[in-house]
Amino acid sequence: MRFRKYLPKFLLKQKSSALTNEEIEFIGKVNKIVGFNIQNPDLYREAFSMKIPSEKSKKNYERLEFLGDAVLGSIISCYLYLNYPHANEGYMTQMKSKIVNRKNLNKLGEELGLVQLLHHDKNSTLSENIAGNVFEALIGAIFLDVDYETCKKTVLERILTPT
Repeated sequence: MRFRKYLPKFLLKQKSSALTNEEIEFIGKVNKIVGFNIQNPDLYREAFSMKIPSEKSKKNYERLEFLGDAVLGSIISCYLYLNYPHANEGYMTQMKSKIVNRKNLNKLGEELGLVQLLHHDKNSTLSENIAGNVFEALIGAIFLDVDYETCKKTVLERILTPT
């Protein structure tokens, strides 16, 4: 199992010489947002990819959005549980809902400039919730790229906390 942990780094090093300037710039921007050097750029490309009708088999952000929603909910639930030891379930549920509601996620995605990194058909109209959706996809990518604890630390200390 220890070998699998290092496999993505090994594969990335082999592929790194084939990266275009555009890919290097994209990776740099994502590194700046998350605060660490990403290990698997393909995850982040997927997180920032829209469905393009002419490319039916191409991956897009939606599956990572699904995962990111669950991971973000877990991170916020754990945070509230640990930091509000005397709060009841109803209060914690209300607080979690205020933090992870669509409006708040859209705002966070916009503040991070996530839509500018989105790969999409320039003629398509973007949903008003795209910033929040991509925000959740980013959380899913971080979780898969590193691990839960690093993802949790990144979300709580870097992404949800203004710098």
